[in-house]
Order: sequence, then structure tokens, then C-alpha cells
Amino acid sequence: MSTLTAAPESICSPDAEQLISELSAELAALYQVEDGSAGFTPADLDHPRAALVVARIDGIPAGCGALRPLDEHAVEVKRVYTRPVYRRQGVALAIMDELERLAAEFGYRSIRLQTGPLQPEAVALYERSGYYRIPRFHGEWDEVIAFQKDVKVNQAG
Repeated sequence: MSTLTAAPESICSPDAEQLISELSAELAALYQVEDGSAGFTPADLDHPRAALVVARIDGIPAGCGALRPLDEHAVEVKRVYTRPVYRRQGVALAIMDELERLAAEFGYRSIRLQTGPLQPEAVALYERSGYYRIPRFHGEWDEVIAFQKDVKVNQAG
């Protein structure tokens, strides 16, 4: 039986850099654009209360996702990616669960994200995970599907 983990990791690690590169290439091909970064740079995570999560199956990097601060109360999920060979094995869900856990730990009240219309699997994942649609909040792309989820605050008691 395989072991799936998802944990914070440096954006500068070779595995993180490779995953981000693979995602950017996949999005560039999917949307027929030169740059598939969607406006993301590693410097976006060079802030307090930002994080990159890498998911691994039996220690092998399978996917990633990041939290980029928007303001004091809101954070944006960026760069959610699962390598094709690991899709439909719970990798993206594990990444999202860890990103949501970190968002709560960092004290955010809401999590926002945007995806494109050519990514119906992503849309389905976010809707199944309790995200609701909101107007586009960043960027100038015409066709963007934006979501938000309120962060559950853990209260000691």
C-alpha cells in the first residue's frame, strides 16, 4: 500500500522547482500561451504566512500547491498540480487539505483561488471541497473561474 504525504517544503528545493516547471509547461500547452506561470513567481512565497506544499507518494514527488498572501485576512491558493501518473489517487485533495490547515494556522479568514475553463477537474475538486464561486479578484484574464472558502478557525478550549 502506498503512503501519501503532503507537507510544507522550500520553493527552492529541486523537487518543488521541477513540479512548478512541469505545471507551467502543462498550462502553457493547454491554453496555447507562451508563459504558463499564471503570474506566479517563487518570490510570491517570500513572505511570512506563505507556503509551498509538496505531496509525495512513497517519498516520490507527486504534486504541489502554494499559499500566496493577498492581504491580512485572505490568502490565495496557487500552483496546485498533480503529475499525470499520480492523478485520481487523492494527491490534489491531500495538497488542498494541507494548504487549508496552514491557512488556518497562519490566521487567515478566507482562501481564494482562480482556475481556467479548460480545467474541469480542478473546478470539480474545488466545488467538492466546499469552495464557492466569486467574481475574479486578480489578473486580467477574460475567462477565469474564481472560488473562495472560509477558513475554519481552531479554537482552544
